[in-house]
Amino acid sequence: MSYLILLILLLLSFFFSGTETAMTAVSLPLLNGRAENGDKKARILMEIKQKPDTLLGTLLLGNNIVNIALTALTTAILIQAFGPKWGVWISTFLVSFIILIFAEILPKTYAMQTTVPVAFAVAWPLFALIKIFSPVVHALNWISRQVIKFFPTPKTTLPAEEAAKEELRGTLSLQEKKNVLRREKGILNNVLDLSEVTLGDILVDRSRVSCLSIDTPIPEILANLIKNPYSRLPLFQGKRDNIVGILHLKKALKLKTDYEKNKHLNVLDYCTKPHFALNTVTVLDQLTVFRKHKDHFAVVVNEYGDVLGVVTLQDILEEIVGDISDDTIGVKPASVNWTLLPDGTYRLNGNATIRDVNRAFHWDLPDENAATLAGLLMYFTEKIPEEDQQFDLNGWTFTVARRDKNRLTQIDILPPKNND
Repeated sequence: MSYLILLILLLLSFFFSGTETAMTAVSLPLLNGRAENGDKKARILMEIKQKPDTLLGTLLLGNNIVNIALTALTTAILIQAFGPKWGVWISTFLVSFIILIFAEILPKTYAMQTTVPVAFAVAWPLFALIKIFSPVVHALNWISRQVIKFFPTPKTTLPAEEAAKEELRGTLSLQEKKNVLRREKGILNNVLDLSEVTLGDILVDRSRVSCLSIDTPIPEILANLIKNPYSRLPLFQGKRDNIVGILHLKKALKLKTDYEKNKHLNVLDYCTKPHFALNTVTVLDQLTVFRKHKDHFAVVVNEYGDVLGVVTLQDILEEIVGDISDDTIGVKPASVNWTLLPDGTYRLNGNATIRDVNRAFHWDLPDENAATLAGLLMYFTEKIPEEDQQFDLNGWTFTVARRDKNRLTQIDILPPKNND
């Protein structure tokens, strides 16, 4: 009978140790997903994991009771068999070996290898044990909370939202090391960055935006829109900063048909009202605005109302998934056009955005103080450099290849050797 009790105690110790490991390792997002699909066990496990004090207290209480009973009973049996002197020593080493192997290492290793099946298998028994041990566990937890007040409280280094993002990034990094989600990691990381990137970081500069005056003859407006591969054409009145309408290609086709019948049309009647957005608005907020207004195009302005450029839904998608080769968004083609010179120097457009360049070549040029390569060079030199002038910026060699009046139209960049 005693040996049967020993076996039962050993199995209970196996249960408590394995359950502790499985409940610690099981993924809360996985449980949440299954719970939303109607899995009752997942819902129970979620409820248990969200009360870690109760879970840990129950498992430790049960495990300690079982292990103490196992030790006491084994010692009594061995003392009876070998006497007080040898019985205690044999019990000490034998019980330690049995508990270490069969009640700690084996169940924990098994639970780590089969976390989800084990967690779901113990859901109902664990739920029942928590209810049974609840009064004792609450009392022990209360004592622990009183004692822990005397311990120094570490300062939280990150807000809850930032900590959650860091945890997600860490999870993605681990999955990539396991060759899981390798392709998706970059996209998911970019999604996490959407609340930190502003429209000023991704806008298409006004110098690359095609727009016409509202006073331009309608045939010329139509010819411009049809000839160029753009689906939208901003129209301004007086100054370029005064955007008054956006002509879409679909409306332009109707305008062309109506103009053939009536030469005295107002082109504004065929335009949509422009949507203006501050350059400090985050990409995530602008994406929400696009969804709300069913629009894909925004004119980006600064706090003084000056037009800085435009942002489209495609620009936001490219911020997430990378370059999309499509020139039908109302702006000139992408600015990262480059030529590799024989000495390893890259020749790029001066209005190429630093973010696009960094993404294209996996560089780490700073973009905190300037949006374009030309802006970066002028920021560091604090002037408009002359043609053929060369500068060394933290190991990067910049050369002004071409200057048109006050615009740096082409810039040569020789990266440091460790960036090749």
